[in-house]
Amino acid sequence: MVLFSFLTAACDQSGNDRSQTDTEAVELGETTDNLQTEAPVAPQASTSRDIPGSDEASLVSKRTIIDNADLNDDLSTFTSLMRSANMVKNLSGTGPYTVLAPSNEAFDALPSGTLEDLRKTENQEKLQQILNNHIIAGKLTTEDLQDGAILKTAADQQLKVYKREGQTRVGGAMIEDSDAMSRNGVLHTINKVLVPIEEE
Repeated sequence: MVLFSFLTAACDQSGNDRSQTDTEAVELGETTDNLQTEAPVAPQASTSRDIPGSDEASLVSKRTIIDNADLNDDLSTFTSLMRSANMVKNLSGTGPYTVLAPSNEAFDALPSGTLEDLRKTENQEKLQQILNNHIIAGKLTTEDLQDGAILKTAADQQLKVYKREGQTRVGGAMIEDSDAMSRNGVLHTINKVLVPIEEE
């Protein structure tokens, strides 16, 4: 799928090193294939980890990822776009999922007119592809995200994890608010929109 050419400059993702490894597939409009990379791969299928700092996994919020995103005023653009793309049901399912939700400021940093264009009915598939690039199969807390790991998104793209001086970056985006636990996964707020690499 070819995305808007003016969006490609916003993409800072790793997709060069590839070898075969197994990951759990997730269906979010399409089924992802196995991730191929020579870099270490994070445990994308983790389902039983306790909430960091808690003694009981049963204390995980009863809210879904979308419910928690709706409660965060800084994610209002993200949740609005999820509804425009008819993808709310996707993140209300069993999961588990890891969602890297761009903040309102991250969306505001896109080129002028981008959001308006993406909300148009004729561009719904392009919007879905962008949003899917922020969804990963499995529950990955910041503790799970290891430096150098390669993650595969529901948009069939690869994101590399960098951890430096207490900061965690995924695909070039910094995690600003981490580990919002939900019954079907975990939500992280990031400072950049991860636009899929344009196919040639």
